[in-house]
Amino acid sequence: MTGWGQLSLRAQVALDRLAWGFGDFKRVLLEHGAWPAVASPAVSPDGQRWNVVGTRLLKRPGKHKAFSLLVPESDCLWGSLRLPAMSRHSLAVGVEEALWRVSPMPPQQIVAAWNAEPLTGGGWAIHWGMCRRNAVAEQLEQHGLSQDAAVYLEHQGRAVAVRGAAWKKHDLRQRWADWGGVVIIVAFVAAVSLPALMPLILKRQAVVRAVEHVSQLEAKAAPLRQKMDELRRQADVADELRKNASTDLPLASVIDTLSAAIPADTWLDRIEVNGNEIRITGLTANATELIAQLGRQSSLADVRATGANVRDATLNKERFTFEMRWRGEGARP
Repeated sequence: MTGWGQLSLRAQVALDRLAWGFGDFKRVLLEHGAWPAVASPAVSPDGQRWNVVGTRLLKRPGKHKAFSLLVPESDCLWGSLRLPAMSRHSLAVGVEEALWRVSPMPPQQIVAAWNAEPLTGGGWAIHWGMCRRNAVAEQLEQHGLSQDAAVYLEHQGRAVAVRGAAWKKHDLRQRWADWGGVVIIVAFVAAVSLPALMPLILKRQAVVRAVEHVSQLEAKAAPLRQKMDELRRQADVADELRKNASTDLPLASVIDTLSAAIPADTWLDRIEVNGNEIRITGLTANATELIAQLGRQSSLADVRATGANVRDATLNKERFTFEMRWRGEGARP
């Protein structure tokens, strides 16, 4: 067998054991009155009335009508056998074949009942019982029961059902009762948990409403958002203009300062102003003396030559380029 086949077989075995465990647990609940049960009224050959709940026998007082037959243990043959690992859906066929081998009478002359239990090492333990079919037919006729009525075999104070058509109908009714029990449990859990979950539900509804409200506000606020963006842009422009206005040089003062500092034999070709930075280009008789004169002005700072002074032989003057920083009127040198 391949690895996948072995894995599938193990999964099937595990599921079968789990299903058997749930079924056995439900049987215990049924027999202790903790789960909705469909009882089967039965009568024994001595005329006693019984209620069969799961495998439990409960005596019924009075002479109520019975719908099934309980065969006493003294009229039955009981035994046990083991079957190899197989699907629980195949158990019925496997047990039927095994009972044919161990039956002291032909299969047509017996009525058999059994239950199965999984073994630890794998496989199934089968506990079986059988009785003569003609004896069961006589008892059914004696108590006025139909030949297809449900039959139970007694064993150690328990009732084991013969798996016929009547047992299938009873099992179907019990399944409907099981679904009713599940519905009741779900309703009970919902009723118990609803008060605890209600605050969470209300919070969720509040969050949903808040999100919807915000979505509606966003749709309405879209035009306002565009206007706000435009106002922010205009405010940024105004701030930039205000900053530039505060940093712009007073050109008249700059010209007056330069005129006072530059001697008569000097003239300027170019004046550049960038913020508080000033750049001048021109011709003078003595560039060294001119830079010293500019440096003595209190409103000018960081006076420096940006390149070598070049003497113009034709004019007998030096061409200069100076840079300086405007410090402002009234500033200390």
